[in-house]
Amino acid sequence: MRLQVLVSTMHQTNMSLLDRMNLGARAVVVNQCSGDGVQQLEHKGYGIHWINSSGRGLSRSRNMALSHAAEAVCLLGDDDLEYRDGCEEIILEQFKRYPEADVITFQVEGIERPFKTYHPEPRRLNFLTSMKVSSVEIAFRRERLEQSGIRFKEQFGAGAVYRMGEENIFLAECLRKGLKIQYVPVKIADLHIGDSSWFKGYDRDYFISRGAAFTAMSRLHSLALIVQFAARKHGLFKEEMSRREAVRWMLEGRRRYLRGG
Repeated sequence: MRLQVLVSTMHQTNMSLLDRMNLGARAVVVNQCSGDGVQQLEHKGYGIHWINSSGRGLSRSRNMALSHAAEAVCLLGDDDLEYRDGCEEIILEQFKRYPEADVITFQVEGIERPFKTYHPEPRRLNFLTSMKVSSVEIAFRRERLEQSGIRFKEQFGAGAVYRMGEENIFLAECLRKGLKIQYVPVKIADLHIGDSSWFKGYDRDYFISRGAAFTAMSRLHSLALIVQFAARKHGLFKEEMSRREAVRWMLEGRRRYLRGG
């Protein structure tokens, strides 16, 4: 069993990010830039499948990397990560420890400021607890995803119509297809936390995207998710929008998604 890191990045002009990321594993790198092409490289003795693509969108990049993946276990990666030494062994050890797990989520620590607070004990994730997971924490058994036909929805994520929620939709689909998701309190990387490429404040577009993402996760529960988000998270956006307005725009996102827009 071997690990392959699926790295999404943009506008790279050389391979220096492999050293910046302390990448010590095989990888598929999708570099969204002005051209197209494929190279087979080697870094620290590991094979690197490097793809330059003129396409845009994070979920499109993730799917392209998935389509070129070849190893048993895959880890989602971004270019703002610095992996721990021995990361491949750390991750594969957890897949051996939890042979029933199809997806395992790990811990990542922020460098410039705290990233998030994690649960202290291992646990099986469900629909609600999976909503707290970020993409860079996710590893999975590639064959189980292929068998289930699971891919990222390309309408969601940075650079897409709806600018968030792609990893939560992905995990919800995993659960719907019967895959088991395990969380372990094991750190795999540090994360540089800079300005977000998609978060521009709690504006109308943010809430439209949020409502669409909730609906893609679960049409049945989308209304409840919208209402609870407006109630629980009001402290985050109260200076920019009322609860009523937030619900209004999330419902608009729900309508647009259901119309196929």
